[in-house]
Amino acid sequence: MTRFSLATLRPFANALFEASGLSQDHAALVTDVLIHADLRGHGSHGLTRIPIYAERIAAGAVNARPDIRFERPAPAFLQVDGDNGPGPVVSDAAVEAAIATAKEQGVCVAAVARSNHNGSGSFYVEKAVAAGCIALAMTNAPPSMAVFGGRQAVIGTNPVTFGTPVDGGTPIMMDMATSVVARGKVVEAAKRGEAIPEGWALDADGKPTCDGRAAERGVVLPLSGPKGSALAIMVEVLCGVLSGGRFAGSLGNLYSDFETPQDIGHFMLLIDVSRIHASSGYAARVRDLVLELKDSATAEGFSEIKMPGEVEMERARSNSAEGIDLPDNVVADLNAIAAKFALAPLAETEQA
Repeated sequence: MTRFSLATLRPFANALFEASGLSQDHAALVTDVLIHADLRGHGSHGLTRIPIYAERIAAGAVNARPDIRFERPAPAFLQVDGDNGPGPVVSDAAVEAAIATAKEQGVCVAAVARSNHNGSGSFYVEKAVAAGCIALAMTNAPPSMAVFGGRQAVIGTNPVTFGTPVDGGTPIMMDMATSVVARGKVVEAAKRGEAIPEGWALDADGKPTCDGRAAERGVVLPLSGPKGSALAIMVEVLCGVLSGGRFAGSLGNLYSDFETPQDIGHFMLLIDVSRIHASSGYAARVRDLVLELKDSATAEGFSEIKMPGEVEMERARSNSAEGIDLPDNVVADLNAIAAKFALAPLAETEQA
Protein backbone atom coordinates (compact mmCIF):
# COMPACT_ATOMS: atom_id res chain seq x y z
CA MET A 1 0.00 0.00 0.00
CA THR A 2 1.02 3.59 -0.63
CA ARG A 3 -0.76 6.58 0.86
CA PHE A 4 -1.59 9.57 -1.30
CA SER A 5 -2.97 12.94 -0.29
CA LEU A 6 -6.10 14.31 -1.93
CA ALA A 7 -3.96 17.21 -3.14
CA THR A 8 -1.98 14.64 -5.18
CA LEU A 9 -4.85 12.43 -6.32
CA ARG A 10 -7.31 15.06 -7.57
CA PRO A 11 -5.09 16.81 -10.14
CA PHE A 12 -3.69 13.46 -11.31
CA ALA A 13 -7.18 12.03 -11.94
CA ASN A 14 -8.47 15.29 -13.42
CA ALA A 15 -5.59 15.41 -15.89
CA LEU A 16 -6.22 11.81 -16.98
CA PHE A 17 -9.90 12.40 -17.62
CA GLU A 18 -9.24 15.64 -19.48
CA ALA A 19 -6.65 13.83 -21.60
CA SER A 20 -9.24 11.15 -22.39
CA GLY A 21 -11.59 13.83 -23.77
CA LEU A 22 -13.74 15.12 -20.91
CA SER A 23 -14.30 18.80 -20.25
CA GLN A 24 -12.60 20.27 -17.19
CA ASP A 25 -15.87 20.34 -15.22
CA HIS A 26 -16.85 16.79 -16.13
CA ALA A 27 -13.35 15.50 -15.41
CA ALA A 28 -13.52 17.02 -11.93
CA LEU A 29 -16.97 15.52 -11.36
CA VAL A 30 -15.92 11.99 -12.32
CA THR A 31 -12.85 12.36 -10.10
CA ASP A 32 -15.05 13.46 -7.20
CA VAL A 33 -17.29 10.40 -7.59
CA LEU A 34 -14.34 8.00 -7.53
CA ILE A 35 -12.61 9.71 -4.61
CA HIS A 36 -15.94 9.69 -2.76
CA ALA A 37 -15.83 5.88 -2.86
CA ASP A 38 -12.19 5.62 -1.77
CA LEU A 39 -12.72 8.03 1.12
CA ARG A 40 -15.50 5.80 2.41
CA GLY A 41 -13.40 2.66 2.16
CA HIS A 42 -15.02 1.24 -0.98
CA GLY A 43 -11.91 0.93 -3.13
CA SER A 44 -13.65 -1.35 -5.63
CA HIS A 45 -15.58 1.72 -6.86
CA GLY A 46 -12.79 4.23 -6.40
CA LEU A 47 -9.72 5.35 -8.32
CA THR A 48 -9.07 1.79 -9.46
CA ARG A 49 -11.77 2.53 -12.06
CA ILE A 50 -9.77 5.32 -13.72
CA PRO A 51 -8.05 3.14 -16.36
CA ILE A 52 -11.22 1.50 -17.69
CA TYR A 53 -13.19 4.76 -17.55
CA ALA A 54 -10.46 6.69 -19.37
CA GLU A 55 -9.85 3.96 -21.95
CA ARG A 56 -13.53 3.70 -22.82
CA ILE A 57 -13.88 7.47 -23.17
CA ALA A 58 -10.74 7.78 -25.30
CA ALA A 59 -11.87 4.87 -27.52
CA GLY A 60 -15.28 6.47 -28.10
CA ALA A 61 -17.15 3.69 -26.30
CA VAL A 62 -18.39 6.43 -23.96
CA ASN A 63 -19.48 9.80 -25.32
CA ALA A 64 -17.12 12.42 -23.86
CA ARG A 65 -19.48 15.30 -24.71
CA PRO A 66 -23.03 14.01 -24.19
CA ASP A 67 -26.19 15.96 -24.96
CA ILE A 68 -28.24 14.83 -21.96
CA ARG A 69 -31.97 15.26 -22.59
CA PHE A 70 -34.92 15.45 -20.21
CA GLU A 71 -38.60 14.83 -20.84
CA ARG A 72 -41.53 15.27 -18.44
CA PRO A 73 -44.26 12.86 -19.62
CA ALA A 74 -46.01 13.51 -16.28
CA PRO A 75 -45.54 16.38 -13.78
CA ALA A 76 -43.46 14.33 -11.33
CA PHE A 77 -41.87 11.89 -13.81
CA LEU A 78 -38.53 12.54 -15.52
CA GLN A 79 -37.31 10.53 -18.50
CA VAL A 80 -33.57 11.08 -18.96
CA ASP A 81 -31.55 10.19 -22.06
CA GLY A 82 -27.88 10.11 -21.07
CA ASP A 83 -26.62 10.05 -24.69
CA ASN A 84 -24.03 7.40 -23.71
CA GLY A 85 -22.25 9.89 -21.47
CA PRO A 86 -20.03 8.98 -18.52
CA GLY A 87 -22.20 7.50 -15.77
CA PRO A 88 -21.23 10.08 -13.12
CA VAL A 89 -21.98 12.94 -15.51
CA VAL A 90 -25.37 11.52 -16.47
CA SER A 91 -26.36 10.59 -12.91
CA ASP A 92 -25.31 13.94 -11.48
CA ALA A 93 -27.37 15.78 -14.10
CA ALA A 94 -30.30 13.46 -13.38
CA VAL A 95 -30.23 13.97 -9.61
CA GLU A 96 -29.98 17.76 -10.00
CA ALA A 97 -33.03 17.72 -12.28
CA ALA A 98 -34.84 15.34 -9.93
CA ILE A 99 -34.18 17.64 -6.96
CA ALA A 100 -35.63 20.60 -8.88
CA THR A 101 -38.69 18.55 -9.87
CA ALA A 102 -39.22 17.26 -6.33
CA LYS A 103 -39.08 20.82 -5.01
CA GLU A 104 -41.73 21.77 -7.54
CA GLN A 105 -44.00 18.72 -7.29
CA GLY A 106 -43.20 17.31 -3.85
CA VAL A 107 -41.93 14.06 -5.37
CA CYS A 108 -39.98 12.99 -8.43
CA VAL A 109 -39.38 9.69 -10.16
CA ALA A 110 -36.52 9.71 -12.64
CA ALA A 111 -35.86 6.90 -15.14
CA VAL A 112 -32.46 7.18 -16.82
CA ALA A 113 -31.37 5.33 -19.96
CA ARG A 114 -28.25 5.28 -22.16
CA SER A 115 -25.80 5.84 -19.31
CA ASN A 116 -22.66 4.04 -18.12
CA HIS A 117 -21.14 2.79 -14.86
CA ASN A 118 -21.83 5.57 -12.36
CA GLY A 119 -19.80 4.62 -9.27
CA SER A 120 -21.15 4.76 -5.73
CA GLY A 121 -24.85 5.63 -5.49
CA SER A 122 -24.27 7.42 -2.19
CA PHE A 123 -22.63 10.32 -4.06
CA TYR A 124 -25.94 11.22 -5.71
CA VAL A 125 -28.16 10.34 -2.76
CA GLU A 126 -26.08 12.57 -0.48
CA LYS A 127 -26.81 15.48 -2.83
CA ALA A 128 -30.55 14.83 -2.62
CA VAL A 129 -30.44 14.49 1.18
CA ALA A 130 -28.51 17.76 1.47
CA ALA A 131 -31.33 19.38 -0.53
CA GLY A 132 -33.91 18.13 2.01
CA CYS A 133 -35.11 15.02 0.17
CA ILE A 134 -35.56 11.40 1.07
CA ALA A 135 -33.88 9.56 -1.80
CA LEU A 136 -33.84 6.06 -3.23
CA ALA A 137 -31.47 5.35 -6.15
CA MET A 138 -30.67 2.20 -8.11
CA THR A 139 -28.64 1.14 -11.11
CA ASN A 140 -28.48 -2.02 -13.18
CA ALA A 141 -25.24 -3.54 -14.38
CA PRO A 142 -23.96 -6.07 -16.93
CA PRO A 143 -24.57 -9.71 -15.94
CA SER A 144 -22.13 -11.01 -13.34
CA MET A 145 -24.53 -12.65 -10.90
CA ALA A 146 -26.72 -15.75 -11.01
CA VAL A 147 -30.33 -15.58 -9.93
CA PHE A 148 -31.29 -17.83 -7.04
CA GLY A 149 -31.13 -21.46 -8.11
CA GLY A 150 -29.00 -20.73 -11.18
CA ARG A 151 -25.29 -20.78 -11.98
CA GLN A 152 -25.17 -18.57 -15.08
CA ALA A 153 -24.41 -14.83 -15.08
CA VAL A 154 -27.76 -13.43 -16.19
CA ILE A 155 -28.18 -10.30 -14.04
CA GLY A 156 -26.03 -7.56 -12.54
CA THR A 157 -25.20 -6.95 -8.90
CA ASN A 158 -27.73 -4.09 -9.21
CA PRO A 159 -27.03 -1.87 -6.15
CA VAL A 160 -29.61 0.06 -4.13
CA THR A 161 -28.94 3.29 -2.21
CA PHE A 162 -31.20 5.01 0.33
CA GLY A 163 -30.74 8.16 2.38
CA THR A 164 -32.80 10.56 4.46
CA PRO A 165 -32.36 13.92 6.17
CA VAL A 166 -31.71 13.53 9.91
CA ASP A 167 -30.89 15.94 12.73
CA GLY A 168 -27.56 15.38 14.44
CA GLY A 169 -24.36 13.89 13.13
CA THR A 170 -25.42 10.29 12.56
CA PRO A 171 -26.46 9.50 8.97
CA ILE A 172 -28.83 6.94 7.56
CA MET A 173 -27.22 6.07 4.24
CA MET A 174 -27.69 2.55 2.91
CA ASP A 175 -25.59 1.73 -0.17
CA MET A 176 -25.40 -1.95 -1.04
CA ALA A 177 -25.22 -4.41 -3.89
CA THR A 178 -27.93 -7.05 -4.20
CA SER A 179 -25.13 -9.64 -4.38
CA VAL A 180 -23.26 -11.02 -1.37
CA VAL A 181 -20.44 -8.66 -2.35
CA ALA A 182 -19.85 -6.04 -5.03
CA ARG A 183 -18.24 -7.72 -8.04
CA GLY A 184 -15.53 -5.05 -8.00
CA LYS A 185 -14.16 -6.66 -4.84
CA VAL A 186 -13.86 -9.97 -6.69
CA VAL A 187 -12.13 -8.21 -9.60
CA GLU A 188 -9.64 -6.59 -7.21
CA ALA A 189 -8.96 -9.92 -5.47
CA ALA A 190 -8.37 -11.54 -8.87
CA LYS A 191 -5.89 -8.83 -9.87
CA ARG A 192 -3.89 -9.49 -6.70
CA GLY A 193 -4.24 -13.28 -6.82
CA GLU A 194 -6.01 -13.27 -3.45
CA ALA A 195 -8.51 -15.68 -1.97
CA ILE A 196 -12.10 -14.56 -1.31
CA PRO A 197 -14.42 -15.63 1.52
CA GLU A 198 -16.58 -18.70 1.16
CA GLY A 199 -20.06 -18.01 -0.16
CA TRP A 200 -19.16 -15.07 -2.40
CA ALA A 201 -19.04 -16.79 -5.77
CA LEU A 202 -19.17 -19.84 -8.03
CA ASP A 203 -16.49 -20.73 -10.58
CA ALA A 204 -17.12 -21.18 -14.32
CA ASP A 205 -18.35 -24.72 -13.68
CA GLY A 206 -20.92 -23.57 -11.12
CA LYS A 207 -18.96 -24.83 -8.10
CA PRO A 208 -18.33 -22.76 -4.95
CA THR A 209 -14.85 -21.18 -4.96
CA CYS A 210 -12.59 -19.13 -2.71
CA ASP A 211 -10.14 -18.39 -5.55
CA GLY A 212 -10.46 -14.77 -6.68
CA ARG A 213 -9.41 -15.51 -10.25
CA ALA A 214 -11.76 -18.48 -10.58
CA ALA A 215 -14.57 -16.33 -9.15
CA GLU A 216 -13.89 -13.59 -11.70
CA ARG A 217 -14.41 -16.16 -14.46
CA GLY A 218 -17.59 -17.40 -12.76
CA VAL A 219 -20.46 -15.60 -11.03
CA VAL A 220 -21.12 -13.81 -7.76
CA LEU A 221 -24.09 -14.95 -5.70
CA PRO A 222 -27.18 -13.00 -4.65
CA LEU A 223 -27.44 -11.61 -1.13
CA SER A 224 -29.40 -13.95 1.16
CA GLY A 225 -30.28 -16.25 -1.71
CA PRO A 226 -33.82 -15.66 -2.98
CA LYS A 227 -34.10 -12.26 -1.23
CA GLY A 228 -31.13 -10.69 -2.99
CA SER A 229 -32.19 -12.32 -6.24
CA ALA A 230 -35.66 -10.78 -5.95
CA LEU A 231 -34.21 -7.35 -5.17
CA ALA A 232 -31.89 -7.56 -8.20
CA ILE A 233 -34.86 -8.38 -10.44
CA MET A 234 -36.78 -5.41 -9.01
CA VAL A 235 -33.83 -3.12 -9.81
CA GLU A 236 -33.64 -4.52 -13.35
CA VAL A 237 -37.33 -3.71 -13.90
CA LEU A 238 -36.98 -0.14 -12.59
CA CYS A 239 -33.64 0.65 -14.23
CA GLY A 240 -33.69 -1.30 -17.47
CA VAL A 241 -37.28 -2.05 -18.42
CA LEU A 242 -38.91 1.17 -17.14
CA SER A 243 -36.28 3.44 -18.69
CA GLY A 244 -36.70 1.86 -22.12
CA GLY A 245 -33.02 0.90 -22.13
CA ARG A 246 -31.24 -2.44 -22.23
CA PHE A 247 -31.54 -4.96 -19.47
CA ALA A 248 -29.91 -8.17 -18.25
CA GLY A 249 -27.90 -9.93 -21.00
CA SER A 250 -28.22 -7.12 -23.54
CA LEU A 251 -26.12 -4.65 -21.51
CA GLY A 252 -22.62 -3.89 -22.81
CA ASN A 253 -19.69 -5.22 -20.77
CA LEU A 254 -17.59 -2.58 -19.04
CA TYR A 255 -14.26 -4.36 -19.46
CA SER A 256 -14.42 -6.41 -22.65
CA ASP A 257 -16.85 -4.74 -25.07
CA PHE A 258 -15.64 -1.45 -26.55
CA GLU A 259 -18.15 -1.57 -29.42
CA THR A 260 -21.56 -1.96 -27.75
CA PRO A 261 -22.65 0.99 -25.60
CA GLN A 262 -23.30 -0.20 -22.07
CA ASP A 263 -26.72 1.50 -21.95
CA ILE A 264 -26.80 1.29 -18.16
CA GLY A 265 -30.09 2.42 -16.61
CA HIS A 266 -30.66 4.26 -13.34
CA PHE A 267 -33.75 4.92 -11.23
CA MET A 268 -34.27 7.68 -8.66
CA LEU A 269 -37.15 8.44 -6.33
CA LEU A 270 -37.00 11.70 -4.38
CA ILE A 271 -39.45 13.02 -1.79
CA ASP A 272 -39.20 16.63 -0.64
CA VAL A 273 -39.76 16.37 3.12
CA SER A 274 -40.79 20.04 3.32
CA ARG A 275 -44.00 19.05 1.55
CA ILE A 276 -45.13 16.32 3.97
CA HIS A 277 -47.49 16.78 6.93
CA ALA A 278 -44.69 16.23 9.49
CA SER A 279 -42.24 18.46 7.65
CA SER A 280 -41.37 20.73 10.57
CA GLY A 281 -40.24 17.86 12.75
CA TYR A 282 -39.29 15.20 10.23
CA ALA A 283 -35.50 15.27 10.62
CA ALA A 284 -35.86 15.37 14.41
CA ARG A 285 -38.15 12.33 14.29
CA VAL A 286 -35.54 10.45 12.27
CA ARG A 287 -32.97 11.47 14.90
CA ASP A 288 -35.22 10.06 17.62
CA LEU A 289 -35.44 6.78 15.70
CA VAL A 290 -31.65 6.68 15.40
CA LEU A 291 -31.17 7.36 19.10
CA GLU A 292 -33.62 4.63 20.09
CA LEU A 293 -31.91 2.10 17.85
CA LYS A 294 -28.41 3.06 19.01
CA ASP A 295 -29.48 2.88 22.65
CA SER A 296 -30.65 -0.72 22.34
CA ALA A 297 -28.66 -3.49 24.04
CA THR A 298 -25.53 -4.59 22.19
CA ALA A 299 -24.81 -8.20 21.32
CA GLU A 300 -21.74 -10.06 22.53
CA GLY A 301 -18.63 -8.77 20.79
CA PHE A 302 -20.13 -5.33 20.03
CA SER A 303 -19.49 -2.14 21.97
CA GLU A 304 -21.69 0.15 19.87
CA ILE A 305 -24.58 0.01 17.39
CA LYS A 306 -23.91 1.97 14.23
CA MET A 307 -26.38 3.20 11.64
CA PRO A 308 -26.08 2.53 7.88
CA GLY A 309 -23.43 4.87 6.51
CA GLU A 310 -21.92 5.73 9.89
CA VAL A 311 -18.77 3.66 9.42
CA GLU A 312 -18.29 5.17 5.95
CA MET A 313 -18.73 8.69 7.35
CA GLU A 314 -16.05 8.04 9.97
CA ARG A 315 -13.68 6.64 7.34
CA ALA A 316 -14.26 9.65 5.09
CA ARG A 317 -13.37 12.07 7.87
CA SER A 318 -10.17 10.20 8.65
CA ASN A 319 -9.11 9.62 5.04
CA SER A 320 -9.81 13.22 4.04
CA ALA A 321 -7.22 14.31 6.57
CA GLU A 322 -4.73 11.46 6.32
CA GLY A 323 -4.94 10.47 2.65
CA ILE A 324 -6.04 7.39 0.72
CA ASP A 325 -4.15 4.11 0.74
CA LEU A 326 -3.92 2.52 -2.71
CA PRO A 327 -2.75 -1.07 -3.32
CA ASP A 328 0.42 -1.47 -5.37
CA ASN A 329 -1.45 -3.04 -8.31
CA VAL A 330 -3.81 -0.05 -8.46
CA VAL A 331 -0.87 2.38 -8.45
CA ALA A 332 0.76 0.37 -11.24
CA ASP A 333 -2.46 0.47 -13.30
CA LEU A 334 -2.80 4.22 -12.77
CA ASN A 335 0.78 4.88 -13.81
CA ALA A 336 0.34 2.67 -16.87
CA ILE A 337 -2.69 4.62 -18.07
CA ALA A 338 -0.90 7.90 -17.31
CA ALA A 339 1.97 6.76 -19.53
CA LYS A 340 -0.51 5.99 -22.36
CA PHE A 341 -1.66 9.60 -22.22
CA ALA A 342 1.92 10.90 -21.85
CA LEU A 343 1.21 12.21 -18.36
CA ALA A 344 3.45 12.17 -15.29
CA PRO A 345 3.10 9.16 -12.97
CA LEU A 346 1.40 9.33 -9.62
CA ALA A 347 3.90 10.67 -7.10
CA GLU A 348 4.33 8.86 -3.79
CA THR A 349 3.81 10.91 -0.65
CA GLU A 350 4.10 8.74 2.42
CA GLN A 351 4.14 5.00 2.97
CA ALA A 352 1.00 3.55 4.52
